[in-house]
Amino acid sequence: MKEPIRIDLLEKYIKGDCTEAEIALIRQWYFSFERENDHVSDLSPTDEKQLEENIYFRIISNLDLVNRPVSEEQPKIVSFRKWYTVAVAAVVVFALSAIAVIYTQKTKDQHLAASAISDVHLFNISNNTGHIYKVTLPDSSAVWLNPSAKISYPNLFAPDSRQVSISGECFFEVTKNPQRPFIISSRSIVTKVWGTSFLVRDNERSNVADVSVLTGKVSVSVKTKGSNNAITTKLTEDEVMIYPHQKAVYLNDKHTLTSQAVEVRSTVKQYQRTHLVFDNKPLKEIIPVLDSSFNVNIKVSSEKLNHYILNADFDGFNLPDVLNALKKSLNIDYAIVNNHIELK
Repeated sequence: MKEPIRIDLLEKYIKGDCTEAEIALIRQWYFSFERENDHVSDLSPTDEKQLEENIYFRIISNLDLVNRPVSEEQPKIVSFRKWYTVAVAAVVVFALSAIAVIYTQKTKDQHLAASAISDVHLFNISNNTGHIYKVTLPDSSAVWLNPSAKISYPNLFAPDSRQVSISGECFFEVTKNPQRPFIISSRSIVTKVWGTSFLVRDNERSNVADVSVLTGKVSVSVKTKGSNNAITTKLTEDEVMIYPHQKAVYLNDKHTLTSQAVEVRSTVKQYQRTHLVFDNKPLKEIIPVLDSSFNVNIKVSSEKLNHYILNADFDGFNLPDVLNALKKSLNIDYAIVNNHIELK
């Protein structure tokens, strides 16, 4: 079964906001179905029409989110419980729309798609928004890019390792594969993954680079001149191994790398998956719970938002998941401004 394409990427493609690398990825995904049985072409016109109607009415039956004008006298109430049923319908809608758009360009793009499949090339993604942006890598590992963060990765990982480069603040949930170590190269440090989830912060504007572990274990070493061409997948003597509730800190000016305990109320807590349930709660009561659970400071730009009412089961959600859920279910936006999150 083919790896599904991300919904947000299809949305960007339809709006014409994709980068060249993202366009190539979508086209590669689309043309990968070229030789597969679509289970539709062999249907009779009558059966095809019936299938179309069944899909349409299934989507309609699953969509229980209704946009209505909001006033303080009539709060906006949204049910988000077991929201993945709606997400499945949305996948169908966006996938069919994207395929329709891509199909019109099929002949013109055949040569480009063929070269994209046969050649290994780099994707360079920059998060120029005020949101936390999620990227899914070729091995299904997930990376959350904070505003201004960047990541560079190949469309196909090498047989013996999985290497990416980053700048800024990125949180990783890495798919385990002991035979193919996951290695992150940033400005001043190299991080090798021996576990699953951790936060890396390293950019040109800061004297400090650090790696904080949420689960599993990682090793960190100082990046020396020419190390891009000499990164080994083996654990070396100069590497610092860190575990959950620990972080490695590198000071550029002093050239020192040390490990230390991570405070309970650290940035990495934003990515800890939790279980939160809200039954007909107004947003003004939900925000303090989110602040406490994820160690953040959430504000609203309008008093009206405080009266929105939500039914939600955020089982297994981290902070980016919750923010994305609020964004879609309440039809609001958010931005990370300095040290707080603003809902608007």
